[in-house]
Amino acid sequence: MSKKAKEKRIVNNTNKPWLDLFLVSTIIASLVIFGKGMNYDILNFDDNEYFSNYPEILKLSFTSIKQYFTSYYVLMYQPLPVLSFALTFKFFKTDPVAHHLVNLLFHVGNIYLVYLFIGKLSDKPLIRKIVTILFALHPLAVEAVIWISCRSSVMYTFFYLLGLLSYIKYRTNGTNKDRNLTYLWFILSLLSKAHAVTFPFAIILIDIFRFKVRVSKQFILNKLPYFALSLAFGIITLLNPETIENITNTNYNYSIIDQVCLVTYELAWYFVKVIVPYNLSPIAVYPPLIDGKLPLLYYLSPLFLILLGYLVYKFMSTKPFILFGILFFYLLLSVALQIIPSRLFIVADRYGYLPNIGLFFILAHLFNEWKEGSINFLKDFKAKENVMYVVMAAYCFVSFTQVSIWENDSTLSDRIIEINPETNYIAKAYGIRGNYKMDKLNDLPDALKDYQKASSLDSNDWIARHKTGLIYKSMGDTASAFKYYKEAVRINPETPVPYTDMGVIFFENKNYDMGMRFADSALKIQSFFPNALNLKGVCYLNLGKPLLAEAYFTKAITVDPNYVEGIKNRAIVRTYDLNNKTGACEDYYRGAMLGDADCQRMMREFCGGL
Repeated sequence: MSKKAKEKRIVNNTNKPWLDLFLVSTIIASLVIFGKGMNYDILNFDDNEYFSNYPEILKLSFTSIKQYFTSYYVLMYQPLPVLSFALTFKFFKTDPVAHHLVNLLFHVGNIYLVYLFIGKLSDKPLIRKIVTILFALHPLAVEAVIWISCRSSVMYTFFYLLGLLSYIKYRTNGTNKDRNLTYLWFILSLLSKAHAVTFPFAIILIDIFRFKVRVSKQFILNKLPYFALSLAFGIITLLNPETIENITNTNYNYSIIDQVCLVTYELAWYFVKVIVPYNLSPIAVYPPLIDGKLPLLYYLSPLFLILLGYLVYKFMSTKPFILFGILFFYLLLSVALQIIPSRLFIVADRYGYLPNIGLFFILAHLFNEWKEGSINFLKDFKAKENVMYVVMAAYCFVSFTQVSIWENDSTLSDRIIEINPETNYIAKAYGIRGNYKMDKLNDLPDALKDYQKASSLDSNDWIARHKTGLIYKSMGDTASAFKYYKEAVRINPETPVPYTDMGVIFFENKNYDMGMRFADSALKIQSFFPNALNLKGVCYLNLGKPLLAEAYFTKAITVDPNYVEGIKNRAIVRTYDLNNKTGACEDYYRGAMLGDADCQRMMREFCGGL
């Protein structure tokens, strides 16, 4: 092959990045690392809420799609991610592999877009490669990719990067098509997550540092449509009352100085974790005050930022990429900062998923200059190239182990409990771990310990007390069970669940009148609570009133067509009291199809088979 032909092939590879062996290898490495978690559970940390709290997600239709765009989900306005959940559920139900795979595919798309984006900012191949591989495999990306609930993070990043690429193309070619595409991708990013409101700042940075545009009145006026879109979506986000409640309601008593130090700690934390990603946790709670003081590290954090500001100022003229990277990082991160201490966590890995590109850009430039000899530190070191491989191998190892944290509710709770101080905000982790031990492992003694720990940390955790009652009841200690049910009612008198379970205790002791009274108390709170309707049915049955019993079982089944206990009990009434074999067999068949073993047995013995 001639030299000219070789040069032509190189040019073609540059124009077709999907042929780049490095990019393909990076994507494969990403698939290997994150593919480890494709069959991990749908977690009770937000994941389950999409499929249990929002029935419209389970019934995709034009009406439900309209609801996605006019409602808030898990405190956020995120219609496109919710639509993606609905589509995935329609074809794959709650198969975790499918839901994880959608996140991973968006991450793969983002890797490709980062590769293109950095190629537009720098003509140095090594810089493009370093930023791409850091984005693809860095431990801080694990949470955004593996946690199904983070669909909004990978989706908004995907459209955000498409918007930046369209904007660069528009600034280069000046066509209306590219300008309109920029608006389209920006709006789609906003419809994925409110964090996209930073887009106008990103394109301003690109104008100044990439296209060397001077800031002027006309320059600002040209950006007003972008800022108007950001403002509109920002207002939509803040119109959610639950979001305002989370921001404004707090139990913290921090002084003004403490609050300043908390914010500077956040700014320092996100920066440091990019360089040294250790002790990562999906939830990082606010630090408790000890003798009225924060831990020393928080008071030292302003010094870090002062030093960082000095270094940026010192090198901004000779190394402008540092200023660009720092501004890109912190401006895109700004909407995630907890300026007002709230019930939310202080920092989160996923918030850096897109902003981290700014710091990766700085690191790539510095390494490239060191490799080329522009930086005197260890200037004569012969194995500079190997340093990059060692660092990336270390990051890959950390990422691979970090993925394991997300396997199930127990492993995730373990990590949250391990990393965070014991405050009332960690009670949820103990409670969820207790649920896993009770429901999945049938380890009641260990589950009881977790529920009691959750109760001790959070005086308002009625669920932990109710679950404690359930365990005591299963152990035959109905007196202790009743005591904890009463505690749950005292904390939250607006839930029908403990009332119903107290009624069950009376029912099992053949005190049917008291059982009915507690069922009625539950139904006053929620008039169509299936468990309470079922309780009234079995009480009526044992009081010799089978027709009333059948009516209440029917009410319970009407509320929840898959309520197996109600279906089975109605079948029993029809079998033994109402002499309705046809109706009974219909119910046994229905229960058998829902997997109930008793109904399957009765279908064989009473109805003559399935």
